[in-house]
Amino acid sequence: MNLRDLAHAQRQPYLETLKDLVKLESPTHNKAANDKVAEYLETLLKNDAWAVERLSQTTVGDQLVARQDAPGDVSILIPCHFDTVWDIGTLQTMPLREEEDKLFGPGVLDMKAGITTAIHALRLIRKNKLELKGPVTLLLTSDEETGSEYSKTLIESQAKRHDRVLVLEPSRDDGALKVGRKGIGGFEVTFKGRSAHAGNNPKDGASAIRELANFLFFAESLTDYEQGTTVNLTVAKGGTVSNVIAEEVHASLDMRALKLSEAERVEAALRGYKAKDARVSLTITGGVNRPPLEFDEKNQKLFAEAKMAMKSLGLDLEGAVVGGGSDGNFTSAIGVPTLDGLGSAGEGPHARHEHIRITETLDRLALVTALLIN
Repeated sequence: MNLRDLAHAQRQPYLETLKDLVKLESPTHNKAANDKVAEYLETLLKNDAWAVERLSQTTVGDQLVARQDAPGDVSILIPCHFDTVWDIGTLQTMPLREEEDKLFGPGVLDMKAGITTAIHALRLIRKNKLELKGPVTLLLTSDEETGSEYSKTLIESQAKRHDRVLVLEPSRDDGALKVGRKGIGGFEVTFKGRSAHAGNNPKDGASAIRELANFLFFAESLTDYEQGTTVNLTVAKGGTVSNVIAEEVHASLDMRALKLSEAERVEAALRGYKAKDARVSLTITGGVNRPPLEFDEKNQKLFAEAKMAMKSLGLDLEGAVVGGGSDGNFTSAIGVPTLDGLGSAGEGPHARHEHIRITETLDRLALVTALLIN
């Protein structure tokens, strides 16, 4: 039986593990819920002969670092997250259900199927006495959906100890692997001017809203579609009542860039902006949260290896550059070869029709297994 057949033979146990994970609802902001997932995974992995370290957290769910030793000389990090965007109780209105070749449910695609793929890839390897390329570390975190603020340092420190990173986030909706991701920046902007009566003495006022209007056109003019760079002012709040010149206004900006040089260009320009009315002050906070995952030489070599593995399995998957970020952005930016989108195939991440396509997801299980063995 070839590797692809072995993976598809795991259909029922794979789905059982995945369903158990989806039933444990885990919105990022609910530490207790995420700790239950950590406890479940800690027990499961220890039973599967992983060496597991549980890292206690104060604000978010506890994190797990699980290791499988092997004599090979290519060490591999598999970063996954078990937090989701779905609140507790979502299963009541968005039930876990299997229809034909699809499994629906909150977090099933993003990314509890990816965790399941990692678990069952190692099970398949052990059961069939296959030889790992080298040591494997499975890193399970609990705050990816809100920017990995509490896990970024851990992700980067673990990545530096490994030769490559396989990110088991879902593929693009059409099944393509993710060879590039945009970097993400978030900025908070505050303009403070001077209030005045809009009817009696408007000239005495310095409108924060007018300055924001000027700033909006400047900020969004930094967009460069050819370079894959976008800047959008997405939220604005300010002013008090209709007959008062607005003294203060707050705004949020979203920035996406395919290249770090572009992200740096945008950030420098935003921070260098000067209000047209000298009576209005400007404060900008925030910055680049996730650097781009660029399809550079090191990542191209890893994707070429994946293409060879696909060929041996009878698969033909494209590589795509996408707009959303993942923890793979961090690992690639510090120089570790990274390939993303390996965990599952499906549609609707963060949407009520979220689901995996089971047969294609089992193909990903075969591919991940192939990338872990000699």
